[in-house]
Parts: sequence; C-alpha cells; structure tokens
Amino acid sequence: MAVEHPRRLLDPGPVRLAGRLQPRFVYAATQNAADLDLVPRVKKDFLDPLPLASAQVSVHAGMSARKELRQFHKLARDLGVMLNSHVLEHRDDRKDDPIRSLRETGAFGPDLLMNHAIHLTDEEIALTGAHDVRVAHCPLSNMRLASGIMPRPALHRHGVRAGLGHDGGTNDTSDMFNVMKAAVGLQRARHEDASIHPTIPAVLRMATLGGAECIGMADRVGSLTPGKRADVVVLDPGTLNFAPRFDWTSQIVLNGQPPNVSEVFVDGHLRKHRGRLVHVDPSRVVHEAERAAARVRGAA
Repeated sequence: MAVEHPRRLLDPGPVRLAGRLQPRFVYAATQNAADLDLVPRVKKDFLDPLPLASAQVSVHAGMSARKELRQFHKLARDLGVMLNSHVLEHRDDRKDDPIRSLRETGAFGPDLLMNHAIHLTDEEIALTGAHDVRVAHCPLSNMRLASGIMPRPALHRHGVRAGLGHDGGTNDTSDMFNVMKAAVGLQRARHEDASIHPTIPAVLRMATLGGAECIGMADRVGSLTPGKRADVVVLDPGTLNFAPRFDWTSQIVLNGQPPNVSEVFVDGHLRKHRGRLVHVDPSRVVHEAERAAARVRGAA
C-alpha cells in the first residue's frame, strides 16, 4: 500500500494497525521531494521495529520529474529497498515518457516494481524483460477504471516476472480469487484463445511465488519449500462451489472464494482458524481503518 502525505510526516495509523494484525506486508511510502527525509524516518521508526514489515519507495515516473526521480532512486539504493511506480496505467501517461525517465535515471532494473504497465510499446516490453524489471498486474482495477489490459502474453514471452495486485480500493472486492479469474479471463477474451498466457497454473503461480519474486522475497515466501517462512493459506474443499472435485488447480482459480479460506498461517503463526480471525476484533479493525483513512484524506 502507498500513502501520500505532502509536506508532513506520513500517518503511522495504517502501519500500526497492520503491525497489530501481524500480516507480512510491504509499505510503499511516497513523499514530496522537499520532505524526502520523512521516508527513512518512517522506515526506521515504524517499519523496522515490525519483523514482518518491509519498505519500498513509491515514485512518480516521468520526464518532467527526472530530478526528483533521481533523488528517490538514490534514497531507495541507500535504504536497500525497491522502487515502486505506477507506469503507463493510462494512455495519457505516454505524454511524459515514464520508461525513458526511469532508464535515464538508472532506475530501470530488477529493483523496480512497475504497477499496471499496460500501454507499453513492443520495444519497451523487450526492454522490461532485458532489464529484469518486475510488474504487478491489477486486472480488476484496470477493468473498473477502463485503463486497458496489460500485454501479459508479450511480457511473458520476454521473461518478465509478474505478480498480481489489487491496487487498493479500485479492485472492488479485495478478493485474490477474483483477481486470478480476471487475469485469466481478460487475456482469453482479448485473444480468443484458451491456451494464452496466463494459463490457470501460471496465474496461481503469479498469485503466490510470482508475487514474492516481484517484491524480492522469493527466497523467504511464496512456496512451500524447506527453509522458507511458513506463510500458508489452507482451503476447505468440502464446499458446494468446489463440487464435484476434479482438477484442484482449476477449481482454486476458477471456483475459489474467500469463504474457502479455513486457516491462515503467517510466519508459522495461526492468524485465521476455521474461517475466523484469531485474536482480532473485526469491528475494531474496521473502526480504526476508517479513522486512519479519514486522517489521510484530511491531510491530502
């Protein structure tokens, strides 16, 4: 998640709330260049004390913002974290040539996560693969905002690593099962080809190990592998939407729903049991989230 607070300290409310719920999360902080020092302060004071939290630096990419982009890129290198940027989400973004700005500032590489990456040229797709830039595909948000469809098959042909994203409230449901279905369905509808990438196994990988690769955590999470942290989601298949049981991968992607999530372990600790959050009062979480959102809106 990225939170903007021009000219003032980033509101710690969402970070503190996430810290109490104890998920594993990445906080992409953005700030005006004039207050650049606030980003490392937020990392040091609010994120570093949380063992499951990590940081990214969120940036605006564009030729008109090259000076600021260089500053943020240097800051990300100094902090040892990735850059996070919404790139070519809309056709009009082409006017400011964000890919060129990222390349000229040295930011176009494996430490960059591009969100959306919809309106790329063929040359830019090839460059994205050649420079090992990571991309986050947010199909539900793209559908809602009429942004377009990521050229995921072409990016895949060039070896671009991709994960799935919600893009905040514009995904409508905060439901990763819906995101997977949309990622498959959009490409099938566009290409009129049921074998087009992402296939059903490929989109399940995008939702798990692919996402971990995109945020530089594939050595720790994303798969059930000895030595990794135990982040595990357990699904209950004994439900009507999974019947009759046949192809498990297909049923998870195409039939799965949030009520199928029975248990959730984060770093080996049980956070959801029999469909209910453990040691969490949902009504309090909703109340505090709304208060935090009000503060963010009031400071914008």
